[in-house]
Amino acid sequence: MKLFLAVATVLVAANSAMAADDAANNAFRVCRMIDNTGLFTAACQVSSRKYAVTATIDLPVADARKACTQIVGVASSKGYHFPGGAWTVQIKSPTSGDKSIASCRLPK
Repeated sequence: MKLFLAVATVLVAANSAMAADDAANNAFRVCRMIDNTGLFTAACQVSSRKYAVTATIDLPVADARKACTQIVGVASSKGYHFPGGAWTVQIKSPTSGDKSIASCRLPK
């Protein structure tokens, strides 16, 4: 639970940038926020082809789902929009390979 509070605190405290309608730029902004927490075990990745922001963290599935929801909440609160595709946050674990353990839809 403390980890989630830390994630939320760091994400909210991250520098605000003017939200652009460019989904890829916003996806990279979300990645920077994730990377700046220092809590994830690999660098965040953006795939414009898959419309995905992918982060890796060593958490149980239930906790990864909570982290995913928090990330989407912060992106939404900053006014980031992801038009043109079904953009998602994908959370993986170091042991899940290419499979996500949590997935959340980013705001259109």
